[in-house]
Amino acid sequence: MPDRRGHERTTAEGISARKRREQLLLPLPRASSATGPDSLAIRIQALLRPEGGPKDLKRQYVQAVLGRYLWLPGTPSRTSRHDRRLALALYERGIPLIVVDAALLLGTARRAFRGPQRPALPRVRALAYFQPLVTEVLEDSRDPDHEYLAYLLGKLRPLAEIKAARLRHQTMNPDTG
Repeated sequence: MPDRRGHERTTAEGISARKRREQLLLPLPRASSATGPDSLAIRIQALLRPEGGPKDLKRQYVQAVLGRYLWLPGTPSRTSRHDRRLALALYERGIPLIVVDAALLLGTARRAFRGPQRPALPRVRALAYFQPLVTEVLEDSRDPDHEYLAYLLGKLRPLAEIKAARLRHQTMNPDTG
């Protein structure tokens, strides 16, 4: 039976739920300050390949969500078990990656580009901060606008580069952080 978006609803093992979870994250702009195979930019661009089986697909989904979360400015540099548990719950609920990505980007952009007269907000401490935004994106009858999300990625890139540079500096100089 189709839902209000016209998507076919099936069980968690169903084809349409699997297809929605397999939607890729938007390509991430390279952060020039983070290079190499372990860079944030490389880790985030996880391609979901279902041929590894459902367990591998679940792991890739969780890594993609947590990777994007870690890349964002104003978020922690490490995930907690609660963050991993929430990413897994999003997978099990069949939330498409593009919806999670949109929620993360929208929430971060709203925080980052607040008016200068407004007080600064504290750092985001958990992935759970974005949970209401996931619901907000899901409740919208339209699919997320890929062009707008790519625009937000570009706007957030300089802030993500600053975060990556700070993390690199702290790693190289542990007594300054």
